[in-house]
Parts: sequence; structure tokens; C-alpha cells
Amino acid sequence: MWARSFFADVFVQMSSPCSTGDRKIILANCSRIWEAWSCVPMSYDHDIFISYRRSPTVGPWVQNHLAPRLEARLNEIAPNPVSVFCDFKMAEGVNWPAELKRSVKRSRVLLTIWSADYFRSTWCMAEWQSFRQREALLGLFTAEHPQGLVYPVRYSDGDHYHAEAKLTQCRKDFSELNYPDRVFTESVLYLEFDKLVRGMANELVMLLNDVPVWSETFPVIEPAPLSPAALERPVI
Repeated sequence: MWARSFFADVFVQMSSPCSTGDRKIILANCSRIWEAWSCVPMSYDHDIFISYRRSPTVGPWVQNHLAPRLEARLNEIAPNPVSVFCDFKMAEGVNWPAELKRSVKRSRVLLTIWSADYFRSTWCMAEWQSFRQREALLGLFTAEHPQGLVYPVRYSDGDHYHAEAKLTQCRKDFSELNYPDRVFTESVLYLEFDKLVRGMANELVMLLNDVPVWSETFPVIEPAPLSPAALERPVI
């Protein structure tokens, strides 16, 4: 935003009547300012990336209930505004795969919504494994440093998770509170849901305080290509 405003001002100055010497001075100043600005170390764009399977139930549950409630509860207690990335917030017309991968790399913590079909999604697995490799790079989620950067919650199932996920304890269990429809907010069970979300918010704020500084070397795993469809010849 700052860069766009800066270069708009430069365009106005260059378009206005001025001598050749003035133009050279403007361009020289632009070059120095751009060089200094481009050397500023990059940082995180988002605090939390929500990784979930976009199924007919999990998707609406995240969009209708978890994401907005969690963001509200986080910003009630966090010392600074908390940015939560979820794919339904992406602007129309963006390069969807590129934006997802960029957001994975530039998010502090991964919040995974685990269901059995989460582990059948190549995109979900890529997001999760990107953070698992980041943890390995930073020496996190080990016996010496057990705290990691992945915050898993249970949406459903548990018996049919990925073998590696079965070794990880889910931080919260929403399997009895996973109603996707908006009318859920009017039920008594929503109070129990909100209590779990408040607990999540407290734990996530503490986790965000211990996240290492951003690095360009953070890995981003490409989703595995889908297997080609097999055509069966009809038996005549």
C-alpha cells in the first residue's frame, strides 16, 4: 500500500512541468528509496492459517462458526490484532494456488481441522507437511523442544487419521459440536462450542508469542498430483 502511494506521487511529479535536472534528481531519490525499502526484511503476513477439508460439512462449519468466533475471541485477549487466514477470505480473481502457498509460507501457526477426509486431500496434506518440515528446520516438536507450530483440533473421527497424526494429541475435540448450519448459533450447545473456542484462543495467543522470526527458507510443499483416472473397458 505504501509503495503504491509512493510511486503514484512520483508519477505526478514526473508528469508535472520540471527541468531535466529536476527529473534526474527525482529518479535518483527514487532509486535510493527503493533500494532501502527492498532491503527491509520480510515478515509474516498472517498469524494463523486455518487448514481444513472443504467438504459439505467441514467447510460451512469453519466459515459459519469456527473462523469468525475464533478471530473475535483472539482479538479480545491478544496484545496486538490477530490476522487469521482462511481460503474463503481470498479475493476473487487471485491466483488461488499461488496465494495459498504464499500464505502458508508467511503464516506463523497452522490450525488444522482434522477429519478422516482431511488426510485424503492433497492440498491439506501439503499445508500440514509444509509446517512439519518448518518445525524440523527449526528443531521444534522434538523431545528437547516439544512445542510445535501446528495446532490440531478434532472435527470428527480419529481412528482413520494419518499414522503421524495419530501420534499427535488434538488440542480440542469438536466432534460433538460440529454442526455446520447457521442455526447452530441458536442452540444450547453453542455455549459449549464457544467455551472450547475461548480455550483455543488463550492457547493460541501463548503459542504466537513463541514463534521464531520469519525466514525465506521456510519450505512449502507442493500438493501431490492426482492419479490419472482409470478407464474401464465395458464387458460385452
